Amino acid sequence: YARPRRGKPERWVREAAGNDDVEGIEFALDAGKDRERLLNKGDFVGRTALHWAAGRGRPDAVRYLLSLGARVKMSASQATPLHDLAASGSPNAPALVDELLAAAPWQLTKKDITRCMPVERAKNAGYTAMVRALEAAAMTVTGAEHAMASDCGSRSTTDVSVSTRVRTVVGRGAGARRSSASDWKAMT
Repeated sequence: YARPRRGKPERWVREAAGNDDVEGIEFALDAGKDRERLLNKGDFVGRTALHWAAGRGRPDAVRYLLSLGARVKMSASQATPLHDLAASGSPNAPALVDELLAAAPWQLTKKDITRCMPVERAKNAGYTAMVRALEAAAMTVTGAEHAMASDCGSRSTTDVSVSTRVRTVVGRGAGARRSSASDWKAMT
């Protein structure tokens, strides 16, 4: 494998992820001292290797990074890897929705700095296959379909509170159970 000519190993990890280069990711991680730090280190706007891979719809890199334990983090613009995937336009992107949501379900209703959820980013990009994939994923999370019905940029406090409640139900962790209609009513 040819070593990159510029930058530090954390940059190499991000560039290899963006190029769907699993061998390059491994090389870059081996070149550094702290694999976890390299794996989750953001660029100057906080986009990690997982953001880079998702933003370009790179299936092998996304799966490999998740298998290594890459953390789902927000960038400086409050965007998650799912936001980046939603706007990528990649034909591989809809197949990666479930895998990114398995790592961090709260991404589905998280609004970025422009107050857009991932589904709204996909709609704004005219990416109908991704919109369908995100809407199908929302059907597995009780209440998420209601939170996703809001418009991008809406300043409605109801939309924000519904989104927060859905993240509360979804983000319970590995031992989480699917919430029921009675749970949803209790939160409203």
